[in-house]
Amino acid sequence: MGSRKGKRQLTPEQRQERLRAAHQTLTNAVESLTTEEGWQTMIRSRAWLRRYSLGNLLMIVDQNPDATDVRSYGDWKKVGRHVRRGERGIRIFAPLRYRVRDDDGEPVTDRDGNPRYRVPGFTVVSVFDVAQTDGEPLPDTDRANPRVLTGAAPPQLWDTVADEITRRGYTIERDETDPANGWVDFDTRTVRVREDVDDAQAVKTLVHELAHITCEHDTRDVRRATAEVEAESVACLVATMAGLDTLPYSVPYVAGWAKDAETARASAERVISVADTIVSALTSALPSPTPV
Repeated sequence: MGSRKGKRQLTPEQRQERLRAAHQTLTNAVESLTTEEGWQTMIRSRAWLRRYSLGNLLMIVDQNPDATDVRSYGDWKKVGRHVRRGERGIRIFAPLRYRVRDDDGEPVTDRDGNPRYRVPGFTVVSVFDVAQTDGEPLPDTDRANPRVLTGAAPPQLWDTVADEITRRGYTIERDETDPANGWVDFDTRTVRVREDVDDAQAVKTLVHELAHITCEHDTRDVRRATAEVEAESVACLVATMAGLDTLPYSVPYVAGWAKDAETARASAERVISVADTIVSALTSALPSPTPV
């Protein structure tokens, strides 16, 4: 497909209407978090679309619940794929970035030589899901079909998660934990994981307990149900980034406590923030996200 012709300039009124429509899409998507299905979609999509902010993720999921890999028109061209003619874009927000210049008009850089930008506002842009494109096959397409939580865990994942836990002053045990698969004792600073489960389940449980610690469930005043949802949702995100599917364990908890959109959104932001923190720390043990 050849290059696209220049786009017709929007009037201020048209631009404002698109912004209002995008805000409404975001509002509708946030409300969907109060349903079990909405939470499942959020958790699954965030793991696959980690490059997007929470707000943009919700907008993507609201417009295309089946989206698995979303990129701009130009980014698809870079990997040898093109958006099919007639496909309708998914609307998200993008920052308006301008190079910072000094009084002499010269570009300003940071101490590492990287250009500095200012962001005076945001605009609405179109992105497209992989299902709207044709072209070269992408590597790691199996990411959209997470493995079941059985068998071996990704190499070094247990050791890396365990290092994060011990670094926080906790010891780790493998022993009986019935009826749970694991627990954390904040008083004795001990994490225990059930000894008779496969490695995949064991490491997912270990991430769950790390999430309890990272979410500060020993000091925050939260209900037990809220704490369990947060920890399991974090574990789901991290595990899915490693190729493990934990959705059947996570989703049933959520609808029971997310009573309103604001509560759901606040918890979603915490879950995503903590999951991103853990995934960043585990970079060496997790598959790398597809570059864009």
